[in-house]
Amino acid sequence: MIAICSSFKEALICVDIDGKQDFCTLPANCKHSENILPCVDKCLQNIGKNINDNDCFAVVVGPGSFTGIRIGISLVKGFVAGNNKFKILPITSFELIAYNYIKNNIIEKDFYCAIDALSNRVFICKFDKDGKQIDSEKIISKEEFDEIKELTVGVAEENIAKERITLSPQLLLEFARRKERENCYVDVNELVPMYMRKSQAEETLKAN
Repeated sequence: MIAICSSFKEALICVDIDGKQDFCTLPANCKHSENILPCVDKCLQNIGKNINDNDCFAVVVGPGSFTGIRIGISLVKGFVAGNNKFKILPITSFELIAYNYIKNNIIEKDFYCAIDALSNRVFICKFDKDGKQIDSEKIISKEEFDEIKELTVGVAEENIAKERITLSPQLLLEFARRKERENCYVDVNELVPMYMRKSQAEETLKAN
């Protein structure tokens, strides 16, 4: 399996093939479009494997950075194009945050995963204390978010939620393997980004 998360400022890459693993975290100031593919290649080299030894791709589909989401999905689609041997596992940013949160904390009540949607809005999704999603994804105003902020968790780089975590490439792989056991595969044509809103440029253009 190769797992990729590029929906946040830091990108996570995991490679796990035939029991051999390697991990990479690309810093926020690193250009994901130029560095994710070389990072995947380096991880493969470190474990003595190549892309044809892989059989599954897991990728975070959003919400989050529009550019980052496109990069991750486009990369996976490029890898699997014309090759039916590869399986695809989509992961939402909310799922990944929730999994990292419950793995490292004792949770006693329901909580919301929160992601900055910019323009004074926030993406949210509700989970129970065991990490099961219990409501659909939503985009709400900052004022609405302030009413539930005490129950929110998000990534440290955004600094908007009450609880903030640093995502782990190891736990990205662990969660991807869990999705694999649940047979959460999709066809390449079903691999679509979860934007939940128009880009800032599109909204600005519409406003003008």
